[in-house]
Amino acid sequence: MQYVGGTELNAITGEHLKDLFATETWQNHFTALSDSLGFSLSIYSQTGTKLFTPLRTHPLCRGFRSSSSELTSQCKSYCHPFMMNTISKGKPDVYKCYAKIMTFALPIKYMDERAVVLGQGSFSSYEDFRECMNHLSAIGLDTISITMPLTFTSVEHTWKVSGFVADSVGRLLKDAQETVTLKRKIESLKSIIGKWGSSADERSEMLYKEMIDKLSSLLDIDDIAILAFDRKQKKYLSLYSLSRSSGPAEAIAISERDSIVQDLVSGKPFVLSAEPIEDPKADFLNGMGALYFFSVMVFKKLEGILRITDRVLKESDKQIIMAYCQQTALSIENQRLHEGLDKKFDRFAAISELTKTITGIRDYETLLQTILDKSADLLKAEQGSLMLVDHKTENLYVEAKKGNSEEVPEKHRINRGEGIAGRVAELGEAILVENLEDDPRVMQKNRQHYKTRSFVSVPLKIDDRIIGVLNLSDKMSGEVFDEEDLKLIQSFTTQAAIVMERNVFYHRSEELKKLTITDSLTGLLNRRYLYERLKDEVARSERYNHHLSLLMLDLDGFKYCNDTFGHLFGDKLLKDIAEALQNTVRSMDIVARYGGDEFMVILPETAEALAIDIAERLRSNVAMKAVLPQEAADKVPHPLTASIGVVCYPDHGKTIELLLENVDKALYRAKNKGKNRIEVFS
Repeated sequence: MQYVGGTELNAITGEHLKDLFATETWQNHFTALSDSLGFSLSIYSQTGTKLFTPLRTHPLCRGFRSSSSELTSQCKSYCHPFMMNTISKGKPDVYKCYAKIMTFALPIKYMDERAVVLGQGSFSSYEDFRECMNHLSAIGLDTISITMPLTFTSVEHTWKVSGFVADSVGRLLKDAQETVTLKRKIESLKSIIGKWGSSADERSEMLYKEMIDKLSSLLDIDDIAILAFDRKQKKYLSLYSLSRSSGPAEAIAISERDSIVQDLVSGKPFVLSAEPIEDPKADFLNGMGALYFFSVMVFKKLEGILRITDRVLKESDKQIIMAYCQQTALSIENQRLHEGLDKKFDRFAAISELTKTITGIRDYETLLQTILDKSADLLKAEQGSLMLVDHKTENLYVEAKKGNSEEVPEKHRINRGEGIAGRVAELGEAILVENLEDDPRVMQKNRQHYKTRSFVSVPLKIDDRIIGVLNLSDKMSGEVFDEEDLKLIQSFTTQAAIVMERNVFYHRSEELKKLTITDSLTGLLNRRYLYERLKDEVARSERYNHHLSLLMLDLDGFKYCNDTFGHLFGDKLLKDIAEALQNTVRSMDIVARYGGDEFMVILPETAEALAIDIAERLRSNVAMKAVLPQEAADKVPHPLTASIGVVCYPDHGKTIELLLENVDKALYRAKNKGKNRIEVFS
């Protein structure tokens, strides 16, 4: 036994999972999930060994590892108990990691191995972000550089992402495990009838033919045939037959309603019948003696019927025939599973590529049009539309379109429940139509500008919430849309809906962030955020022993102009002054509106002499920018200018409160000495 973190675990190495996750297909799967969901995904075995490392790890974790080995150790120690507890209980968990990042731990199981998916999103709040940065500062490390827009992840959203990852990874692991199990079944049957039928590359028709040939040779059967189900005719039709007496046996058909079929479907391995089957072409069978019908059950459905005529079978013969039927069914299942897996992985590769394409698009209208265009390319459709739900009116309106655009008016609206798209939005279920004129759900004449009568309409959903509907029509080949098309487009729309939702959240968070830190009139930083930035800069100057200067600027004569010419004139003047200040300072400097006609400028790594020089440029540019119209200038007793107070850290104060108090005193002295001047605190 092995002890990890005080917990006794079986020393299972997880090599099978490690090999599985090392494949390019799974690497692409986790990378696509990370890109579309915004969570960095890692996989750990139940011993704590990392089985999969994302190509792009979380920037904060990467910064921690590069900053301090102590931090790396603390991070691992913090997350390890959560991972072990998740594996032990077999239930997912959501928590904040050592760096205050929202994280989920998701248990997974493959064969006899257990592992945990660790997903890391972002901070749940700005307070958590600040706490993390302050912790880094407290232990003497630089704050980690954040190169992407700061977004926040709620606990509810983390649980939703965890559920989506569990479903996506779980289904693929289940398919992989079922394939392995199926291979084991085939290997066990090889001991009974050799190596025949084990190839997964053989088609069902070839497997049936091989079964007929071998049984005919092995048992010396005179007349044998295999009938396969035809879904269009709803009958079992002769696919391949052998007859020693008269060459190929005559083709027959058995209805799916025939009693023989019903007996086989009910679970009987074979049916013995002395009566001819219910088929007008089967008169030649009259008087031929016993007829045996053996079932070929594929995925618990009767897909083939093996018919043997004019033969009295021994019990041992029946057992051999049933073994062949069972193995043929298993071979067909195996072949279809491989086909299904290949299609799934091909489909997933296509979806992953499309998801990468749309994930980086920030403009919402461009995103929607790209989703529609890529969806049409995916199904090779010539026409389509993407409609969004207006949650205020519950209407659907066209936001993007492709093909015959004049037929669909811009922002065309329909009621929820109205028409096909409206019904999809109301029920939340996709509609696939092969022929709209015959389909009882539609029953309407095809419009002239559509080439075919087939279309597909799919809801765009986040959990159970409908956010839109995607409509596609007119395959370029002229064929109808089928179930494979529906599965393919549903896989993409699942990813697309998530990207759309993230895009909306991103823009909302950016707008909210801007509102909380900027002054609505001038666009400069506001007073509250100025305190935060000043706190950061003073702490940084103290840590690295750098100078820091602070300027406080007040407009001379602004109140008179505002009272005389009105607030609209005053507001425009403040905007012009703000623009002049922003254009004068360096890119590293921080300009804020302190209140009214007062402005503040933080000058990082700037000593007194350079601060005075910058203040002089500001004073001069304000005078140039604040030019009044002639009719106003004649009424103003003196020109509009600026008085500026200057303080320097640490010479004039080592705390934020003292610096603000002293810069205010310096400004007051500049005002008292005649205005339009610069005064340094002393």
